[in-house]
Formats: sequence, structure tokens, C-alpha cells
Amino acid sequence: MSNGIVVTSQSQVVTGVDQFSTGLSTYLTELGLPNHNVLVPVPERSRVINNLPEVINLVDSRQRNTSIYLSKFIAACGAGLFDAALNFIWDETVVSLRKKVIQFDLEYFYDSVVTDENRRKKLNDEEDLVKLDEWELVRGCHLTGILSDIGFKHLDYIRDMRNWASAAHPNQNDLTGFQLISWLETCIKEVIGKEPEGPVIEIKRFLGCIRNNNLTSADAQPINAGIEHLPSDLGTSLLRTLFGMYTGSNASVQLKSNIKLVCATAWNISPDEVKYECGFKYATFASNAEIERRDTAREFLTLVNGLPFLPSDTLAVELSEKINNLYTAHTGFNNFHNEPSHARILDSYVSSTGAIPDSVRRNYVKTVVMAKIGNGHGISSMSVSYYDSMLQKFGESEIKEFVSLLEDRELSSRITLTSCGTGYKVLANYFLSRTTNQISQQAIQAIDQASGPQLPNLGKDTRYKQLISSYA
Repeated sequence: MSNGIVVTSQSQVVTGVDQFSTGLSTYLTELGLPNHNVLVPVPERSRVINNLPEVINLVDSRQRNTSIYLSKFIAACGAGLFDAALNFIWDETVVSLRKKVIQFDLEYFYDSVVTDENRRKKLNDEEDLVKLDEWELVRGCHLTGILSDIGFKHLDYIRDMRNWASAAHPNQNDLTGFQLISWLETCIKEVIGKEPEGPVIEIKRFLGCIRNNNLTSADAQPINAGIEHLPSDLGTSLLRTLFGMYTGSNASVQLKSNIKLVCATAWNISPDEVKYECGFKYATFASNAEIERRDTAREFLTLVNGLPFLPSDTLAVELSEKINNLYTAHTGFNNFHNEPSHARILDSYVSSTGAIPDSVRRNYVKTVVMAKIGNGHGISSMSVSYYDSMLQKFGESEIKEFVSLLEDRELSSRITLTSCGTGYKVLANYFLSRTTNQISQQAIQAIDQASGPQLPNLGKDTRYKQLISSYA
């Protein structure tokens, strides 16, 4: 940054803080109110105040002028209300994420994070960002590359702390000055003071070309070359967007012509999960009698040789909806209360044989496993019987997906939490006696032998990846 911050009155601020605390304590006593454990001790506040200049220097001076929640954070720290200060860190981070999404590509972002067709129709402009849960905002920024893998993990933890140790809930948790200043530094480095770069900028350029230009085959060649080098997660998001643009009711002939030049490449680099998702949307259009969108969806799938990914029957469509409902309840606010009804409905769709259509198996296994191992704060007790019922029906195909889940970034992030990692290992040992597949048995043994810190990274281990790939 070109201009640093010079604070010449830190001692005066600390002295003022001390005087304020003494005066407030006396006043509370006069009012007959508690005056103990109301404010954080002055030495803890001093740690924040003394370290603030260096951390705030990480924010560009122009951006500081509008960072109102950073000012509120400092005020709350000075007043000794660390739980409120944590709220303000998170508020500033959310505001910054929304600004980055607006500057990037809203349609791409919405298509990436919202897979429910009916809900997606209600999200169109920047004002609609507030309709997304904060967790969806963070996850969407991760999916679209606005937020890095490391940034996502850090923010997921800070969001968790904000939910359970801040003024957002009644609590008496002790937060230290060093913790707060560390979290502030993380949010500034990963979000507030950081702009999207690399592949994210490439996608923005791709979409701009597709929307605004009249492309030829020659024009499309460098675009396709760029798409081929995208990380798989960003390729997934791009395919969702191209499919959504192509099947949109207001899609122009020129836009569709441009998409035809690049959609096959996006399709080829995407995992089967998102390909089946496109097939589900086709079936949804058909069942809702959206004739025009059904026909354009089939046209798109024909272009990319994707017709084999159409669902064989309506069960797959129904299951997909129920899985998504449970996943949304599990990752949303007040999940312990909201999960049981969705868990019960999903369990009712699974026959006694445990047969699950191939197209939804991975999401099914991932959602049930994540719900069963919990979120670090426990498990929805009223849902446990349903989860156990579904887990008991897992066959060889589901167990294969279970051991392959370590390659999933969201699951690997979840099991960094001690209770979740332990829960995943317990499930692995439960499945060991239920499988005769040697690859699955070796994978489960590797899971069992991994230490707590090793387990989240096991999916990236070369030997483990080779073992899992031998299923094919």
C-alpha cells in the first residue's frame, strides 16, 4: 500500500479505554446492574489497539473510507465488547464478498450456487444477493473461484465462530485480543483487501465474449483452449452457467450460436455430477410443461453428446430434490431443528434394497454422511434414526462413493473438525465389515490409520488417489 497508517496516540486511546471502563463499571453499579464479565479486560483490548495499524495497512486507503464495519469493529474492541466486534468483522467480510460478486458476474455466480430451478428464477440482480444465506454466499464465492481453497476454510471457521461465540447468540465465551486481530487479518488478506485473479478473471472474460460478441469458429479456439485449463470446480460452474444461458427464455439466437462453439469443451472438462444435473433440469422442464425450455435443454444435451445423462425415470428427479432439501437444511441456520423432516422424507424414498440411481448416488452419499458426522457442534438428534436407516442400506456402490468422498473439498474441509473426523472414521470402520471389495477395504484401512491432521488431506495423497482410481 502506498500510504501507511501512523498512530501517534495509542497510549492516549488505551488510557481513555481504561477510564471509560472504570466509569462504566461505576455507573452499572449505581444502576444495580452486573458489572463483572461485561467488558473484556483492558490488557486484551490493548493487544488489539496496538496491533491494529499494521493490519489495517493491508486495506487500500480508498477502500478504508467506506469500510464502516471496520470502524465499528475498532469501536467495539475499544469498548471491550469482543463478541460484537467479531460480528462486525463478519459483516465487513460479507459486504466485501457481495461487492466482489457484483463486480464479477452475477449470472455466473447465481447459476453456480443455486441449483434449484424455481429458486434461481427469483435471483436476477445485485439486490437479490441478500436473499442468499451467508453460507451460500461464501460457498458460491468458493465455487466460482472468487475465494481460494485456503480462504474458504478460514472463512468457514470464522463464520462458525461468529455463529457460536459472537453477539449473534447469547453467550459468555471468552475471546482474546490476539484471536480477534488474527481473524481480522485473515478476512482482510483473503477477502476485504484481495481482488479475484487468475482463472476467475478468465471466466469473466469468457462470459463477456459469449454475451457481447458475434463469435466465429476461429474466435472460439482460444476460448476453448482456456476452458480446457480451468480447474474442475470452475469448469463445473461454467457448464451450469452455459446451460442456464442456453435454456433461458430470453436467450437470443446469437447467444445460442456463441454457446454452441464452446459448450462441448465445458462439458468435457466437467464431472459427471454436473452433467446429470443438466439432465435433471431437462426432466424438470418436461414435468412442468415448460415446452420451450425442455426443447432447448434437449438441444443443448444433443450438442454435447449428453443425452445418456438423462434420468431413466422420475425417481432420480424426486431423489435429487429431496437430497438438495436435506443438504440445504443441514448447512443452513438452525439446522438441528430443520433437518428431521427432510431426513424422514429422503429415507422414505430409499427402498429396503437401498437401490439408488447412479445419477444421484454421489450427492446422496455425501449429504447423508455429512449430516451423520455433524457440523462440529453435534448432530441433529431427531434425525439420527433416519440417517442410520439409510447408512444400513449402503451397498458396495455407496461404500465406493464413501471412500471417494475424501477427494471432495467440502467434505475434507468438514473433517478438519475433530468430532467430524472421528465420526467419519467410525463410519469407515462400520463399513469395513459390510464390504468384500478389496479396494474399499484397503481404502478404509488407510482412513483408519490416518491421524487427525492427515485425514483431511488423504484424498490428495498420490497412493490413495491411485487406489481409488483403480475402481474404474
